[in-house]
Amino acid sequence: MEQEDDKQYSREAVFAGRRVSVVGSDARSRGRVPGYASSSLYRESGIISARQLALLQRMLPRLRLEQLFRCEWLQQRLARGLALGREEVRQILLCAAQDDDGWCAELGDRVNLAVPQSMIDWVLLPVYGWWESLLDQAIPGWRLSLVELETQSRQLRIKSEFWSRVAELEPEQAREELARVAKCQARTQEQVAELAGKLETASALAKSAWPNWQRGMATLLASGGLAGFEPIPEVLECLWQPLCRLDDDVGAADAVQAWLHERNLCQAQDHFYWQS
Repeated sequence: MEQEDDKQYSREAVFAGRRVSVVGSDARSRGRVPGYASSSLYRESGIISARQLALLQRMLPRLRLEQLFRCEWLQQRLARGLALGREEVRQILLCAAQDDDGWCAELGDRVNLAVPQSMIDWVLLPVYGWWESLLDQAIPGWRLSLVELETQSRQLRIKSEFWSRVAELEPEQAREELARVAKCQARTQEQVAELAGKLETASALAKSAWPNWQRGMATLLASGGLAGFEPIPEVLECLWQPLCRLDDDVGAADAVQAWLHERNLCQAQDHFYWQS
């Protein structure tokens, strides 16, 4: 296996198999977010900081910026709650400087699977989300909708705070706006509760189908091994074999990347390796 030095982005620890993030643990689809995602969604979800967004807006033409927000690589990071770091911003600027409109296809990440958190972020959670979707194909759409609704809820809260502050200056308009916002907030919360209920039911079904998932997460974080997940669903056996050989098989990481890419769970330019 190729031995390389790589500084991996480290997020919060896993709680019950899911990392805590600003978009909400149940909202993360752990796959790709289909369709167009706006800059505000990336910003409010914590994927792009205000400083990074200002830099990208200053350095990239508008067309390039729109292409970036639509690209699968960035939407993959949004779905997984993985914020951009300095290296990712540098990569964006270098690739965007190319004349080719297909520059987004050159974006990718280098991932050391010997790091338990990287194994979780880049393999296990995406695979678990893909496997859950086999139980109910509506699950990815529910998660995406929940992300959008939580973003909308934050925007409504900001509007409510604004009109509350200016109520003394514009009492009549503020009263009307606050009533409108409150109505929208109530409707949004109803939709959030409905989706959360559907996802909770789906989660219970998944837990019964793979009862050792959470135990496996705890074991991985404690010792770095994958044995705690077993027995695994039969559909994952072709992936699990190379995963368990990563530390002594030079081709195992490539096999993992190929399996994930065939199922749209990683990018063509993503590079997985093992360095303990």
